[in-house]
Amino acid sequence: MPDIKKIDTNFINKETEQELQYINPKYNNSIKIYGLNWFEKDKRFVRFPKETDEMIKELAEGLHYLVEQPSGGMLVFRSNTSTLKIKVKLGHTFNMSHMPFTGQGGCDVYIGKDFKSLTYFRTASYHYSLKEYEFTYFTNWPKEDRLYLINLPLYGGIEEIEVGIDLDATINKGEELFTKGKIVCYGTSITQGGCASRGGMSYTNALSRRMGYEVLNFGFSGNGRGQVEIAEILGSIENVKMFILDYEANATLPMLKDTLDNFINKLRETYPLVPILVLSKIRMSVENHVEANYLDQLSRLKYQRSVVNKHKKYDKNIYFYDGHKLLGKYASEATVDGCHPTDLGFMMITENLEKIINKILN
Repeated sequence: MPDIKKIDTNFINKETEQELQYINPKYNNSIKIYGLNWFEKDKRFVRFPKETDEMIKELAEGLHYLVEQPSGGMLVFRSNTSTLKIKVKLGHTFNMSHMPFTGQGGCDVYIGKDFKSLTYFRTASYHYSLKEYEFTYFTNWPKEDRLYLINLPLYGGIEEIEVGIDLDATINKGEELFTKGKIVCYGTSITQGGCASRGGMSYTNALSRRMGYEVLNFGFSGNGRGQVEIAEILGSIENVKMFILDYEANATLPMLKDTLDNFINKLRETYPLVPILVLSKIRMSVENHVEANYLDQLSRLKYQRSVVNKHKKYDKNIYFYDGHKLLGKYASEATVDGCHPTDLGFMMITENLEKIINKILN
């Protein structure tokens, strides 16, 4: 096959040759980890605590691979470095044909003087066959103090990641970014971030940047099945300000009837007053063309609404939202495969969810 780097030299990543110091957040607390609730305790880029490993393996085949994918994880630090580089060792990726590898296993970076001024800069890319890669974001920049936010992969397990900076550069965690508390999102591949082109476009990451909450991503591709064991884990998280349940896309109507009530009740054991938002799924393209699929989806939507209405009789902090509205006027153009959002789709979901969350919490 022809090599695009020979045809278009703009695709060449020019790696720095200068000597750098490398910081591993497992062993150096000058980098703050957000989005991975148990990182400080377990020192793993994993979305559930270590003590649940065996239970997760027994709960659903393949779920442990998804738990090891750090969707929603962020590395945050301040530094005056003139060069920024990362070294990444991947545990695994799924090599999906309909999602860019920059989103599956890459790491994108946002840069600013402070939290409010963070803007996207660049995404680390790699060859799909590699388990380890290095990527230089920039070299020879002015040595100014800046805030950096690096989003971890959406579908690639991370065994190790190191941040490379100048030998004489300073680095520190800086100020606390997400001071409002945590929003816990549970769902499917769409929640996990499939098929965003890069980590920062996933709606949970985008909401974190826009709203100032630490939005924890518990989307599990094909495995959002509402098991009460998962609800128990999520209920153990401290300082939660809202739960969002968005797992219809992986659930049949009988499955929803078996799980939704139990999931809500389990969360209420530890969080009796925190708002719970139940989302029906976004519209799938097949539902625009096949009446049976549309009617099936409509029955699931109605059931979820009925559950919320039942709980509302004694629980004033539970809400339902019709997910068909999340993609807005771009609904028919906002997915890559009739199901998973493109970046445009994730932008629409983010903007609409931000309004809903603000209305509930404010």
